[in-house]
Amino acid sequence: MGLLKDHLIQMIERDPNKRIDYHTFMETCLYKPGIGYYAKEETKLGREGDFYTSNHVHPVFPKTIMTFIVDVIKKEKLSPNIIEFGGGDGTFALHALSYVKQTDPDLYQTMNYSIVETSEHHKKVITEALKCHQDIVSVVPCLGDVEVGQREAIVFSNELVDAFPVHVVSGKKDGSIEEVCITVKDGELEEVTVPCEHEEVLEWISSYGPSLPEGHRTEVSVYMRAWIQKVAAWLEKGLVVTIDYGYSNDEKAATFLRDGSLRGYKNHRQVRNPLAYPGEMDLTAHIQWDAYRKIMKETGFEEVVHERQSSFLLKAGLFTFLLEVEHLNPFSDKTKQNRAIATLVQPGGISDAFEVNVQSKGLSGYYRYDYFTRDPYNPNLAK
Repeated sequence: MGLLKDHLIQMIERDPNKRIDYHTFMETCLYKPGIGYYAKEETKLGREGDFYTSNHVHPVFPKTIMTFIVDVIKKEKLSPNIIEFGGGDGTFALHALSYVKQTDPDLYQTMNYSIVETSEHHKKVITEALKCHQDIVSVVPCLGDVEVGQREAIVFSNELVDAFPVHVVSGKKDGSIEEVCITVKDGELEEVTVPCEHEEVLEWISSYGPSLPEGHRTEVSVYMRAWIQKVAAWLEKGLVVTIDYGYSNDEKAATFLRDGSLRGYKNHRQVRNPLAYPGEMDLTAHIQWDAYRKIMKETGFEEVVHERQSSFLLKAGLFTFLLEVEHLNPFSDKTKQNRAIATLVQPGGISDAFEVNVQSKGLSGYYRYDYFTRDPYNPNLAK
């Protein structure tokens, strides 16, 4: 029996009702110090890990995102502070900052790049990966530890919110809500469905949806709302750029998601049973985008962009990185870069699964951003 599974069973046996909710299960499996998935000193990302992110396709992905961020900083005359939540292995920051250092060294010298990371293992990995940028990079455990002169920043995350712990609920014929919890039977973890008594979860469904048909499961991320509220309380002026996969309320209640979206990922394979390998695989649930956008509005943000990652990358300047190839060498750096660009925009490719949401606070110059004025297919021309 694994250490974390043993720990979960002990938690359940100590509980008066002999069960825990999925929020507690995920929080323990992913973040428990020493034995949680993200806390362990093992590779999670890339070829040797359990899953890829767009960062690992090619450096052209972080370069394009940084092209958008730099343009906003300059057009809005923002303090050049960037806060990345969940830096992973530091891949995004490494390539993004190296690109700015190469193309705009004066701006680079004034930048403050903070990475909010709770995992001690990932802090070490990120610090080592970003040695070449150590003068402008800091790795901190929480947003409150970010040290900047003004609370102006671009807050960025890529595949962060999908890893927040969630409650799992199910609809009943009479319109009431049940919660799916976890118990122990014959030494194994097993689901059990009980009437939902969690007031915050019930309030969530009432306020943000979705409307659940009988027997239909979905996830409620009260942690997501808490995160948005913390960011809103800290940020006085700037953008929040969130890249992740998710669904609208209509999609969340559609037949194809009858069993919900909570999944595990291990060795680059999807594991449909989230109880299968506690602490040994990533756990993730698709964002409820309608709720995310409504909470952002409630906390004082104004939406600037919400669209597929492929479309966002095109408008942000992805095609400015296309290179002229003199010789048809499939292994040349130029060919690899062009192939990566194609991968990021082709139908059915990695970008199809992701959406980009950009929220603003205290800004008003959107109409001047290159994102809205440049022809994405002829990047050197204005629309």
